[in-house]
Amino acid sequence: MVFSLLSSAVLLIAPQYLARMTDEISSGIGSGSMDFAPIAAAGITLVILYLMNMVFRTLESYVVPCASERNGNVMRKDLSAKLFRIPLRILDRMSAGDVMSRFTNDTDTIRTQSAECICDLVTALTMMAGSAAMMMMTNATLAAASVIPVLIGFGIMLAIIKGSQKYFVAQSRNLGRMNALVEEMYYGMDIVSTYNDGDRAMERFAEINDSLYKSAFTTRFVSSLMPRMMDFLSNLGYVVVCVFGSAMILEGEIGFGILVAFIVYVKQFTDPILRLSDTLASMQSVAASAERIFELLGTEELEDESHKTAGAPDVEGNVAFEHVCFSYEKGIPVIQDLNLEVRPGQKVAIVGPTGAGKSTIANILMRFYELDSGRITIEGVDIADMSRETLRSLFCMVPQESWTFGASVRENITLGKEGISDSRIEEVCSAIGAGQFIEALENGYDTVLNESVQLSIGQKQLLMIARAMVRDAPLLILDEATSSVDTNLEKKVEAAMDRLVEDKASFIIAHRLSTIKNADVILVVKDGRIEEKGTFGELLAAGGFFRTLYDSQFEGCD
Repeated sequence: MVFSLLSSAVLLIAPQYLARMTDEISSGIGSGSMDFAPIAAAGITLVILYLMNMVFRTLESYVVPCASERNGNVMRKDLSAKLFRIPLRILDRMSAGDVMSRFTNDTDTIRTQSAECICDLVTALTMMAGSAAMMMMTNATLAAASVIPVLIGFGIMLAIIKGSQKYFVAQSRNLGRMNALVEEMYYGMDIVSTYNDGDRAMERFAEINDSLYKSAFTTRFVSSLMPRMMDFLSNLGYVVVCVFGSAMILEGEIGFGILVAFIVYVKQFTDPILRLSDTLASMQSVAASAERIFELLGTEELEDESHKTAGAPDVEGNVAFEHVCFSYEKGIPVIQDLNLEVRPGQKVAIVGPTGAGKSTIANILMRFYELDSGRITIEGVDIADMSRETLRSLFCMVPQESWTFGASVRENITLGKEGISDSRIEEVCSAIGAGQFIEALENGYDTVLNESVQLSIGQKQLLMIARAMVRDAPLLILDEATSSVDTNLEKKVEAAMDRLVEDKASFIIAHRLSTIKNADVILVVKDGRIEEKGTFGELLAAGGFFRTLYDSQFEGCD
């Protein structure tokens, strides 16, 4: 910005020396003798001024890209850090594609255009104000005649920009919608193809694509219209200066030097307006992208827990739920007055129909969501008094959905845990039957899991189980941990998991009732409440809701 101001100052001074040089030449021609000393001095000064302008513009061309790239770098860091501070209940309502669009399209728009737009804006306004002031100081009448038409056109341009801002916002939002749809279609291509739903998917795509086309066309039309209009007004300014200036020369009111200076000043006054029209159009895109980014950055954050000093207790396995109530949406309870005590080494299975609140129990235990009322304690310490990082260090978890990252197999298994030996990793993988397929990969445990490495859902699930076993935290949550492995391998995995949970309090969320026969206690959850409680045999003998679930799964089996 400083270099832009210095460059503008140089260009505003230059026409005065050009006028002086023109007047000296004009007077020399009229008198028949030419004094080259003042002409040479003015010429040398002009060369120096234009060299200074070149230096300042060169420095600006270095500084502006650096500032732009830094803006993009800082903004991406802020967005990345923000995602980890947004509560899951808010993230659940966000489209992954729309969030990705803010990280990519919107940040890239700001990165490529923001700093340059600001510098162009400062330069344009400085040149316009400076040129207008210099023209008024030189000759007010000629200045008014040349500036007023351009200012009228500039006012019209601002009105057009104000009315078209909504189309730039719509363009950014439609890009986010398209990214979300493409991501949805890509990851669900097998489902779309299986159900022959391609036509409806294309209809949705066509609707979004048409909306994007209309908003993008309008923004492009407005962006190209304004420079053309200002170009016309610029040429009109030249005509006004030439006509009025020539008449004033004939009347003896001004000299040739002033007319030459005015021609240069008109160019310096109208060229920035041409640049400003492009800049303002670009700034509309920047403003629309910035609005979406700051909307995400302004999203509600998790409570600051820097004041929580409760450390991780020495966990033996005592976990208690005391009158716990929870709802994802206000007024629609998912967990109601849940009371539960888990003793050290106890294996607690949680079963129930879909939507009963089984996985929710794991989510609130890990504080992915906050309770409406009641409390959960570990060794007598309320988990709300511990920071989330401290609490989650006490758990290892196998989620229902398998997820691997673009890193090596070894790094995927040791996620969040450092200092684990290769022998320990191989021992765990061998115990659960994952070692064979890992060693068959091109680089074994060092194979990077990217698009070229095709793992089955069951193989990914085994990596999730290995990750939990390697972490070896005192509390364990298994959310349908063996749902994606075959029956033969399931028995091997269960044997390894039994060794894993020997000294741990574990929570096993299950749909397949055959996997929880050796649980110490089974909680049958229905409508957010514990409907029944007991061992596998006790619940079957009771003939209640658990028996109904069991019969529905094994109906027709011997």
